[in-house]
Amino acid sequence: MGSISFWMCLVMTICTWNKTIGCTWMKTLPRSPSMFQVFSNNIITMLQKMGNEVSRDPQITFPDKQYRQVNHFKAEEQMAFISHTLNAIKKLYSSGKYESTAWDQKGVDKFMNDLYRQTSELDQCVKAMKTRLSKSVKRVNKKMSLHFKFLKNYLKREEYSASGWEDIRTVVLAHLQRLDTTLSSQ
Repeated sequence: MGSISFWMCLVMTICTWNKTIGCTWMKTLPRSPSMFQVFSNNIITMLQKMGNEVSRDPQITFPDKQYRQVNHFKAEEQMAFISHTLNAIKKLYSSGKYESTAWDQKGVDKFMNDLYRQTSELDQCVKAMKTRLSKSVKRVNKKMSLHFKFLKNYLKREEYSASGWEDIRTVVLAHLQRLDTTLSSQ
């Protein structure tokens, strides 16, 4: 009977461990950045290095309104929004149709690997939180999904041209920078 209690206690401890530690990916130690911040900075730097200066303004509007709304969300809801948006960025770049660009393939691969790591870690954090998202969070995520659907259609319309990808890179860079500031405002 004593060994059954021990094993039950051990199983319960393991099952609740993730909940009690919280999201270690987002946590910072004193005077050091979180893993999220490290990867976020790497992804932003890689995306900046991948492209060229765009000589024309892209015909893409940035969803500033949604980001302003996110600033009023609870920390868990902001994390869910960040995860949702990074997954949309990953999906956009997953087409792999970069042939028209002058991007270094190794740089693109590193960018995609870091983006994949960032999204998978954040997805685990969001899943562990088991937070019910409010209607306003769901509405903002839906509008962001429509925005990224527009970006995907924009690329198709531009026939995955180098200038089309540069426009997308510029907008995605703005997204990554806003996501980074959203996290730091928590």
